[in-house]
Amino acid sequence: MQDTLSSGESTELVRLWRRRQQLSPDEMGRMYGIVGEALRHCNPPELKALGEGRQELVAQFIYVKVLRLDADPEETDDAGDDDDHNPRSAPSTAYALCAYFRRYLIDCTRASSFRRRLSIGEQVSEAQLDEQLGSQGALEDDSLAEHGLSEAAVRQAARRFIAGLGEPERLLLCEGFGQEAPGGLSGVAARHAIASYHYRAGRLGLVHKREGLPADYARTQLGGWIQGTLGIAIAPDNMAAILRVFKILGAEASCA
Repeated sequence: MQDTLSSGESTELVRLWRRRQQLSPDEMGRMYGIVGEALRHCNPPELKALGEGRQELVAQFIYVKVLRLDADPEETDDAGDDDDHNPRSAPSTAYALCAYFRRYLIDCTRASSFRRRLSIGEQVSEAQLDEQLGSQGALEDDSLAEHGLSEAAVRQAARRFIAGLGEPERLLLCEGFGQEAPGGLSGVAARHAIASYHYRAGRLGLVHKREGLPADYARTQLGGWIQGTLGIAIAPDNMAAILRVFKILGAEASCA
């Protein structure tokens, strides 16, 4: 691919990149434009492997990795590629951006199996859970019993978990997960004027970063509850029990 950035754009990209979590709306728009144009001729093979629209994947990359709009404001970047204070980490060419984009796509590909099995996408729905449960065969309480749990115990724990949530998170869980509200999570947020709903839903565990792995999901509120309170490790081997828990939680959320 050719380097599509001018010297002026390269300088501006580095300047904006180093303070990308403190940009004004106009600066965000400028950053989006520079990166989007730089990636216009970037077509790594992972794009086809993921089977999704190129434009959507580029937008997600800019949202998550460039502008870092879903990052916790109190979190600092990891050392290495995401270190804002390391001059070498700020890309200044289309080649560097394409390499960074490709690493993001590789992470997405690596995690896609986990995400499909866990049914984490724009939202977790009852229909998705029914499909997952059916594809895994008849999942009775045996999957819970392996972890010393019964359906009744999980129901009680689910009620306590729901009751302990803040109001915005409880609304997102009960209407976006339990009741399958029209418009999904964005519809719930619009009806109840929930600010930063995507960030809240991510912290809760109703949406999951495209490149996220099981360990990442374990750090969400839902993942922490499943692993810490119920004692079920967030791992592919425990998928039957996790899906059973989601099914129970969805039923309780519908009634809350």
